Amino acid sequence: MKSKSRHSRHARFIPFGILLIAILFVLLIGLACNTPTTESSNQTQVSLNVQATQLSQGETQTAQAEAQADIEEQQQKEISDQQATLDAQATQAAQALTQVALDVQATIKAQPSNTPQPTNTSQPPGDQSQGPQQPPQGAQSGFDQALFETWMRSANILLFEDMALVGLVQPALDAMSLNYVDVDDYLGHFKTQLLAGAPNGQPWDLIISSKEARENVSGEFYVYLNDALNAGSSLIIEEWNLDDIGFGKIAVILGRCGVQFQSDWIEIPIDKQLLFPINGDHPAHHIPNEGIALTNPTNFWIWDFWDLGDLLKLSPGSDAKLLWGARSAVKDSYATAVSCVDGRVIIQTYGSHSYGADRIVRMWVNYIYNTLMARYQYLAAHQQQP
Repeated sequence: MKSKSRHSRHARFIPFGILLIAILFVLLIGLACNTPTTESSNQTQVSLNVQATQLSQGETQTAQAEAQADIEEQQQKEISDQQATLDAQATQAAQALTQVALDVQATIKAQPSNTPQPTNTSQPPGDQSQGPQQPPQGAQSGFDQALFETWMRSANILLFEDMALVGLVQPALDAMSLNYVDVDDYLGHFKTQLLAGAPNGQPWDLIISSKEARENVSGEFYVYLNDALNAGSSLIIEEWNLDDIGFGKIAVILGRCGVQFQSDWIEIPIDKQLLFPINGDHPAHHIPNEGIALTNPTNFWIWDFWDLGDLLKLSPGSDAKLLWGARSAVKDSYATAVSCVDGRVIIQTYGSHSYGADRIVRMWVNYIYNTLMARYQYLAAHQQQP
C-alpha cells in the first residue's frame, strides 16, 4: 500500500515538471523571437525620426528661402519706388529751376538803364592790386547800367560748387547769361585755378566758393581766397563749418570782413529755421530781385544731426552789413549772411538747400550781381587814382 502510494505521488509530480519545462521553453523561445523584433523596431523608429527631421529641415529651408525671396522682392520694390520718387523730384526741380532762370532773365532785362548807383571810390585797406583791369570807357565819369551789364557778361568768374549735381549757384549764373569757369566739386582743379588767375592773366573778377556738401574747403584754400581779395577780386563764400575752422586760415577773411564766429546753428526745429532780412535796404535784398523771403525751410540737412550751419556776430567797430539772421529784432549778431569789404565779399554760413530753390536761386543772383557791381566800382576807383 505504501509502495503504491509513493508511485501515485511521483505520478502526480512528473506531469508538473514537464509542464514547467515546457513553460520555460516557451518563454525562452518567445524572448529569442522578441529580441530581434524589438531591435528592428528601434531601427525603424530611428529611421523614421531621421526622415522626419530631414523633412522638417527641408520645409524650414524652403520657408526661409521663400521668406528671403519675399524680402528681396519687397526691397527691390522699395528701391524702385524710391528711384521713381527721386526721378520725379529731379524732374520737378529741373522744371522749377528752368522757370526760375526765365523769371530772373526777365527781371534783369527789365532793369532800367542808367539807374543811379553810388560809386565807391575808396580803396579797402590792405588791398594790393596786381595791375587793375580796365573797366569799360565811361564808367569812371558816372555809372551807366548798360555799360556795367556789358562788362558783367565778359567778367571772369570762377565757380566751385560741391553740390554740383543738384547745385543752385550754377542755375543762377546761367539765368544771368554769364560766362564762368566751373570746376564742379574738384578741389585740385579749384586750387589750380585760384593760383593761376583768370584766363586773361588778370585777377578773377568773382570767385564763388560754395561749400555745402561738407567737402574739405579749408586751410590753404582760404589763404588763396584772401590773396585773391588782396588782388581786387570779389568773393562769395558759402561756409557752414566755422565752428571747426573759424579760428584757422579763414580767420583772416573774417577779420577783414568785420565779423566773428558766434555759435554753431544746430538742432533747430523746422518751424524755427526761418531767416529774417537785416539791413533790409541793402541792394542784395532788392537788385535785381525783390521780395525774397527765406521762410520756406526744407529740412534738407536734417540727417546731419540738424547741423544747419553757423551764426556770426559783428566785431567791435565793424562796418559790415548783416544780410540774413535767425533773430528778426537782433541787428548785430545771430547772422547767417554778411556783406563786407565795400561789398566785394559776401559770406553765407547756412546751406543753400535748406530753403526752397525758387527763392535761393534768386538770392544767389542778387549775391552775384552785387559783388560784380562792387568789383566794377573797385576797378573804376583804381583807374581814377594817379
